[in-house]
Formats: sequence, C-alpha cells, structure tokens
Amino acid sequence: MTTPSRVVARHNEMADIVGADDRALRRLRLHRRHKDLACGDRVELDPVGEQVVQVLPRDNVLIRRDGFGRRKVIAANIDCVWIVVAPEPAPARFLIDRFLVAILNLPARPRLLLNKQDLARTQEPEWLTPYRHLDLRPLAVSARTGHGLEALAEAARGHTNILVGQSGVGKSSIISALLQQHGAADWPTPEAGELAASGEGRHTTVTAHWYPLAGGGAWIDSPGVRDFTPEIASRDVLERGFPDLVAYADACRFRDCHHASEPGCAVRAAVAAGQLPADRLDAWHSLGGHCSV
Repeated sequence: MTTPSRVVARHNEMADIVGADDRALRRLRLHRRHKDLACGDRVELDPVGEQVVQVLPRDNVLIRRDGFGRRKVIAANIDCVWIVVAPEPAPARFLIDRFLVAILNLPARPRLLLNKQDLARTQEPEWLTPYRHLDLRPLAVSARTGHGLEALAEAARGHTNILVGQSGVGKSSIISALLQQHGAADWPTPEAGELAASGEGRHTTVTAHWYPLAGGGAWIDSPGVRDFTPEIASRDVLERGFPDLVAYADACRFRDCHHASEPGCAVRAAVAAGQLPADRLDAWHSLGGHCSV
C-alpha cells in the first residue's frame, strides 16, 4: 500500500516529504522522472516510505522565467497567492501586474499584502492607485508589531497560501510570526532576512517551503525576486491577467486591437475618460513583448 504525502521543499535531486498522517519529514532522493517535482506537490510513497512512486495530478503550478528565459517551477496546488509589498524596498514598476498574469492564469485568488506598516507614512500608498479598482482586497500588516496578523490568519484558514514578492519585503518574517500562533508546534519557522545597504532585499529563502497550519491549510514561503517574468505563451494568457482591460476591449473596432494606435480603441478611450488607469495599459504594452500579441 502506498502512502499519500506532500512535498515540503525541493533541494536539487532531493526533496523533503511529509506523510498525510504524521509530522515526520523524510529527505528522499528523487528519480529522474520526477525532476519537475515542486513544493506543494501531492505524491505517493512506496510502503516503506523511501521512494516516490507516483506524483498525483496538480490543481495548478506557479512558474516564472528567469533572466535567461529558463522555466522555473515555484510551487504547486495553490489556492491563494499573496503579493507582498512594503515601503522598503518599494515595489518595482509593473511587478504587481506581472504577478497578476501568473496568478489569474493558475487560476488562484490574488490578494495584496501591505507589510511593514510600522514604517508606512500613510495607509494608502500612491503606487496602490492603479490597482484599487481590482478585487485584490489589500490587507495591511506588520510582522514586527503583529498588526493585522490575526486578520491574515483568518483569511488564510483552510487554504494553501503562498507569499510572493521582492526580496526584503518580509515574507519569511510574516510566516514566522504567523506560525508562532497558528502553525504546527513541531515545525521549524523560516529564517528572516534583512535589507542590504542598497535598499534591495537579500535572498534568505532559497527554495519554496510548505508549512502546515494547525487549523487546516498551509503557507508556502517562496524565494524573493528582483523582478518576475510570467510565462505568456499567447494573447489569451495575457488577457486573463488583465480582466479590467478586456472588459473595455470588447468594444474596440478591431478584434485584434493592440490598444496602441488603432482607430476606435475602446481601451484607450477608457483611459482618456479616467475609467481605466493609464498604468494598467502601460503594463499591458510592457508585458505584450513577452508574447505574440
């Protein structure tokens, strides 16, 4: 009889795996046919728990492209993706838009998490303006003071959640603070990093790691990024990341309108009328270079 299990973390040819009915972590060497195994994957082990014999079908998988265009699997079987931003380091231009393309194509629920509110000068940062019309339900927290963490724990309950964002925004600190109150007692908490002198974060988390919640569900801590490039194989993929823009695009004169200089473009008209943020259209054009649109 096989044992249903979960991949907690991937380490090159090895993986940390936990059984569904216990807390004992096993570090197993993987067969070459399992080279794409990722944090969050559901697997079955042989009767003695020494080998992965089957990888169960995924609900979804979060992927990015690195600076060389190589495909990087981050994690699998995700319900909600929390995009973490903070006053320091400030969000890179179009970073949230890039994450939204990946999240909405999983599909999974996107949420915004505003960390380091103890450093914030205002509750509503200016960079949030282009996203206020989207259903991202921003939640303000402070891993240092504990502000907002109970609301975050309640929102995460019963779901598999992953934190994504730039290095240094405090993803590991948030999860560590949450796990102290809501995590499984015998699981270690992640190591938090600090900002470098440049203001950019240091990469403390080097691989995605799954942490169970005592009340059901889980958190996944993911490595920080300087930037994020989603996979955009077609125009359909890009459009799913811009539902607000597509809502106006149906009225464009041309079906394949690029929303650039074509006559009768309803999207540009919506921007001119203040119905759609100009930054969202700029992000569309920026990301359009990654596919044939």
